[in-house]
Amino acid sequence: MHLSTHALASLARLLDEIGVPYALIGAHGVNAWLEPRFTADVDLTAASTPEEMGRLRRGLLAAGFRVGREHGAALASGPDFLCFVAPDGELLLEVQAAKTPLQREVVERAVASASGLRVATIEDLIVLKLIADRPKDQGDLDGLARIPGIDWAYVERWAREWEVDARLERLRALTGLP
Repeated sequence: MHLSTHALASLARLLDEIGVPYALIGAHGVNAWLEPRFTADVDLTAASTPEEMGRLRRGLLAAGFRVGREHGAALASGPDFLCFVAPDGELLLEVQAAKTPLQREVVERAVASASGLRVATIEDLIVLKLIADRPKDQGDLDGLARIPGIDWAYVERWAREWEVDARLERLRALTGLP
């Protein structure tokens, strides 16, 4: 799915109205930096206090979304994951609660995209893609790694922290980057 600029801008306005800090991640996050590719959903990492996740849930439900799936609802810290389905059934909005230091930093460092959505930085997307390490992430990594001006020290710090530094070295070897 490639969402229209209008659909992304509408989602950005809704999320701004709800007022919960977030970062667009996943393929739509990558699409903000590279040539867009197909994706079946919109992935967000959002601030994770139970109050914030409750506000996000209430705001999306009031806008006509419904909860499709939820993981960790009984946790004292609130749910780990929520999947919302748009009123038209076309858009899946998958929300990960920002419970780790990396996820919280991804949300804090997010920048405004052309659509108005707050998108994860290139560096944060590289780290998240290294962690996920799925076949579809390899093309994203190749494209992201070639964007000039990357703070590689930041990427290296999180790669070590998440023990994916060997994957980072593999990426560098494949792309010919230092």
